[in-house]
Amino acid sequence: SLRHDASIKLKNIFIKLLNAKKSYLHEFKDLEHISILQPKDKKFKLITWFVPYINGTFEYFGIIQKCNKRGKKCELYFLKDKLELSQNNHNSNLTLNNWYGCLYYDIISIKIKKDTYYTLLGWDGNNETTTKKIIDVLRVDKNQKPNLGADIFNNNKQRIIIEYASKYPISLKYDTELEYIVFDHLEPIDEISIDNFNFYAPNLSYDVFKKTESGWKLEQEIYLNNKK
Repeated sequence: SLRHDASIKLKNIFIKLLNAKKSYLHEFKDLEHISILQPKDKKFKLITWFVPYINGTFEYFGIIQKCNKRGKKCELYFLKDKLELSQNNHNSNLTLNNWYGCLYYDIISIKIKKDTYYTLLGWDGNNETTTKKIIDVLRVDKNQKPNLGADIFNNNKQRIIIEYASKYPISLKYDTELEYIVFDHLEPIDEISIDNFNFYAPNLSYDVFKKTESGWKLEQEIYLNNKK
C-alpha cells in the first residue's frame, strides 16, 4: 500500500511538471527506474514506470505528453492498467483507458506510405512464473488521439506478445544497423507443454522483424553471428 501511494504521488508530480510551460523541452535525464521515451520527430513523450508487489505481481503507470509543432499547446493522456494481457489480445485495438500495463524501453519509428507508426518494445514482469515481452504500435488517429495496435506486421497481428518462463532470460531489442527487431525464438521444453508458457524457453535461435516499406516482416529461427 505504501508503494502504491508513493506511485500516485509521483504521478501527481509528473502531471504538475508536464503541465508547466516549456516542459516538453525537459529530457528528465537524471531520473532512474522510470522510462521516458521520445521519437525522433519529438511529437510526444511516453513515460512509464511500475510498482512491484510482494506477491510477485506488478502495477504499471503511464503518461503521454503530446504537443503541437511549436510545443506551446500540450495534452496529457493517461495509460490505465486494466487489462490482463493474453494471447487473445494479439489483434485487439486498444484505447489508453484499457491498457495491459508494461514498462516501455524502446521506440522505433516506421513510415508506411504517408503515415508514421511508433513501434514500442516493452517488458511485463507478469508474475512469479512467467514474464512477457511486448512489441506494440502507438499510432495517432484522425482526432489526434493516441491508440495502441496497428496492422503493420505481416503475420496478421496488431501486436506481438512473447510469454516465457521467468527463469529463462530472453532478449528483445532493435538493431539500428540492420533495422531488425531481434528476439529469442521460444518453444516449449516438451510436446505436452504447448501453450503452457510456464515451460517456454529459448532454443538458441532468433526471430526477427525486418523493417520494410509495408511494415514489419517476420522471419523465424535465424542464427545470427557477430560481425567478426
